[in-house]
Amino acid sequence: MKPTFEKLVLPAGDSFRCFDRSALLSPVKWHRHPEIELTYVEQGAGSRLVGDHIGTYGDEDLVLLGSELPHTWLSDEYRGQEYDRHQAFVIQFHPHFLGTQFFAAPELADIAHLLHRAEQGLWFPPEVAAAVGQRMQKMVSQGGFDRMLSLLYCLRDLVACDSPTSLSTRSYSAPTNAEMETRITEVCDFITCHLSDPELSHATLAEISGMNPSAFSRFFKQATGRTVSDYINELRIGLACRLLVDTDESVLNVSIDAGFANVSNFNRRFKQLRHLTPREYRNRLRVM
Repeated sequence: MKPTFEKLVLPAGDSFRCFDRSALLSPVKWHRHPEIELTYVEQGAGSRLVGDHIGTYGDEDLVLLGSELPHTWLSDEYRGQEYDRHQAFVIQFHPHFLGTQFFAAPELADIAHLLHRAEQGLWFPPEVAAAVGQRMQKMVSQGGFDRMLSLLYCLRDLVACDSPTSLSTRSYSAPTNAEMETRITEVCDFITCHLSDPELSHATLAEISGMNPSAFSRFFKQATGRTVSDYINELRIGLACRLLVDTDESVLNVSIDAGFANVSNFNRRFKQLRHLTPREYRNRLRVM
C-alpha cells in the first residue's frame, strides 16, 4: 500500500497534538506523517495496519509509531461506515519539536533509543497500556507545562517496559510517489468498506487503481509484500477471529460475515493463518 501523506496542523499555542480520535470529523485512512505517534485504544476491536504488519487489536491497545511509518486502525464497529468514530487517544509530536538536540541529552538516552526502535512500530502489553493510557486521557484536557510534563512521563513509562513487540519488518520501506499513493489509498479504502462482500474481486480493485490486472498485481505485491488475495484474507481472518470470540454465531455464519463465499475455503484459510480450526480457536480463547 502507498500511504497518503498527512499534513498535521498544530492548535494555536501547542507544540504537539493530543486528542481523542472519535472527535475527528473525517475518516482515518492509511496515511503517514513526519510526527511520532502514540495511540491508545481503551476499548474496541479491529485490524491494525502498520508498515507491512497486519494484526488485530482489542482492549488496552497501545502502539508507538516512528516518523513516516504508514498506519491505520480499522474498527470492527464502524467497518463500512463513512467515518470511523472509534474512540482512541492519540499523541503526535515531531522528533525535533523540542529542538534537534533535546533527546540527545544523556539523561534521555533511553527515550532516544525507544524512539529509534519505534521506526518499526512498537506494541506494548496491556498492563503498560492501561497506565500510560490513563495519563493520555487526562492529557486531552491539560495544557501548557502540565501537558508537556505528562508527555515526558508517558515516554518514561514506555522506556520502563522491557517487552514491547516490534510490528513492521526492518526491510519495510514506505513508497512516496504521490500518484501511486492516491491510487492505492482508494483501493485499500474500498477493501475496508467491502471486506464482508464475497464478490470483492481482483478485477474490481484493478479497475479502481486504473491499471490492468497483471500490472496491478505486481504493483500491489511490490508495495505490500503480499498478493491481493493474501492481503484480503489476512484482514478477513482477523475479523473472523474476533467474531468467533465475541459472538455465539456458528462457524458458517462467521465465515459469511467475514466475507468468505464458502465455509470450506474459510476453514482452510483460517487453519493456514492461525494453525487451528475456527472451532479450536474459539474453544481455546474462551477458556483463557
